[in-house]
Amino acid sequence: MSEKTGSTPIVADKGHPMSWVLPDGAISRFGHGPVMAMAVSPDGTYLAAATKIGLWWYELATMQPVALWETERGMLGAIAISPDGRLAATGNWDGVIKVWDIQRSTCITKIVRPGVKNPHPGTAIRSLAFSPDNQHLAATGSRCEIVYTWDPRTGTPLATFHDPQRETRSFYPTLTRPVAFSPDSRLLACTAPAGTTDGPDVVLVWDVVTGERIACLTEQPSFVHSLCFSPCGQTLAIGSDKGTVQVWNVKTWEQQRVYQNYDGTARMSVCYSQEGVLHTLENALEKNTVVVWDAERHEKRYTYVEKEWEIEEALFSSSSHFVVAGGKEWAVWSPGDTKPRKLPHLHVSFPNSVAFSQDGKKVAAGFVWYGSTLLWDIANPMQPPTFFKISDDPQAVSVSTSEKIHSTAFAYDENSVKITVKIGETDENTTPMTLTLPDPEAVVTAAAHAPLRNLIACGDSKGHLYVWDMRSGDVRCVLTHSLPLEENWDDDHNHISHLIFSQDGKHLVSVPSSSGTMANLWDIDTGKEIPGFRDKPVDAVAFSPCGHNIACCMVDKIRLWDVNSCRTFLTLPHDSYPNALAFSPCGKYLASGLWWNRSVETEKVPVRLWEVATGENVTTFWGHPTDVQDLAFSPDGTLLASGSFDGTILLWDLKSLMG
Repeated sequence: MSEKTGSTPIVADKGHPMSWVLPDGAISRFGHGPVMAMAVSPDGTYLAAATKIGLWWYELATMQPVALWETERGMLGAIAISPDGRLAATGNWDGVIKVWDIQRSTCITKIVRPGVKNPHPGTAIRSLAFSPDNQHLAATGSRCEIVYTWDPRTGTPLATFHDPQRETRSFYPTLTRPVAFSPDSRLLACTAPAGTTDGPDVVLVWDVVTGERIACLTEQPSFVHSLCFSPCGQTLAIGSDKGTVQVWNVKTWEQQRVYQNYDGTARMSVCYSQEGVLHTLENALEKNTVVVWDAERHEKRYTYVEKEWEIEEALFSSSSHFVVAGGKEWAVWSPGDTKPRKLPHLHVSFPNSVAFSQDGKKVAAGFVWYGSTLLWDIANPMQPPTFFKISDDPQAVSVSTSEKIHSTAFAYDENSVKITVKIGETDENTTPMTLTLPDPEAVVTAAAHAPLRNLIACGDSKGHLYVWDMRSGDVRCVLTHSLPLEENWDDDHNHISHLIFSQDGKHLVSVPSSSGTMANLWDIDTGKEIPGFRDKPVDAVAFSPCGHNIACCMVDKIRLWDVNSCRTFLTLPHDSYPNALAFSPCGKYLASGLWWNRSVETEKVPVRLWEVATGENVTTFWGHPTDVQDLAFSPDGTLLASGSFDGTILLWDLKSLMG
């Protein structure tokens, strides 16, 4: 084991984290991106958090962010710190690895995993490991059973390790694919499928010097989530996805011990402390609980329970630090602690809707997986956002504005749909409305709110649209969107996926999930469809403020349609798969956002601003590394907010463009 250095200095970024490494044209960033992986520096000074927007460095003692790296592409899925504390390695969804000199805060090597042609989540780097002598960097990724190793300082390829008979597996983009070196840097352990089809893993052990496979460890009950050699090098611990931990003797390659007295659904991680004590991290996803155990004594060291939110990531390090990225807070135990330090963070999921308050002073976002709305004060980015939860199990979250900010979510229970409408900024006491669907076999799949007319619309899995009057609870009208027959529904089957009201609440657009089905436009007052609008495929829709124009995202264009004349009056050629639209308050401009398209070799997703009268692309902003989910203009038209699957909202300055 190489000698470890003392505290490793990191060049700290200046100013508030909301202003760090902003793209051109942006004035602020809200949210820090979901945590995908974590690592603690060997001396216990720093926590590195790999997120969808880049690599955040935190001072572990205070959990205050000190730097943000690797924002050129972002979409990180793996992080490792060398045992001597001098280097860090990051791996992203495109199969790219970067090695960083921590003391100088600079990238010294860029490595592209061989065989990566069309980057997408299936090519992601899933696990990184430095050898204890700091001479090797190993990486594994999705859709590939090969382990590659490089010289971390030069990027020179050193060796590959794989069994050709075990290279085929179905696509599992979220598999961690762990890899671990023995303390003497002589052995490398990794996972592989037990056969050529789906099933449990085996663990292969290789001689790093000769390239010889010296062991194949079977009997894993499921996918292997974690591997760790003991500091003495005599045992290898394996943590699986079904609450099972195995310990193998490295000399004889016989199974030495099995620990199974954990939750049978838990994902298990294993880590030997520097003193040689095996700790297991039991991540019970269904219970939203993580527990650190002393495996030999079966004693709980630490327990973290997330009551309202979801656990993003959890880590127990060899330095005996336990770190949890909860739904809205960090929880950190250092050696000897009996209680955690808890501090708020902004590593939340992704916003599927954004809106400004009517006075333009706040920006709100609905987070679909959390069933929550977050509100930021634009003038005070250092002030934490206001969280308020609107549904325990939401299927959708939307945000709209009238005199106050309205948030709408829905959840279903058998044949009833519970609609929750929160009016105000922090009102947690709103009584939800319970609306019963006439068809007990239907499932609610979309909802929309028209605050000016107090209407709620729901779409179900069979194409029925129900419009309720919120004041009386009565059904205003029932519409039917024709869908192909399906025996069952899920995310891959045809159903109503989006509903969009015009600002005045007089018109409603229903968008199906299948690209082979028409989007429909409805007149709410007459309860009839406006047939001239029909087109396919439509991925997103926006109404102009006056309600007379509709913009539709299609595969490679944006179509603008006049409601009064029932005709298309403008078609804008666009990058593939535009996904979000918003008209400016004056109606003169249209903003569009994109899905990330792997066939286009760009590291960022464009947000484009168009002049409606001429179809001119006024400007293009490049900031988000992945899909733009929603767009919103401030009431005065001087700001544009873009919410992304990267978990952040960017504010773009339009003052100079709007004149």
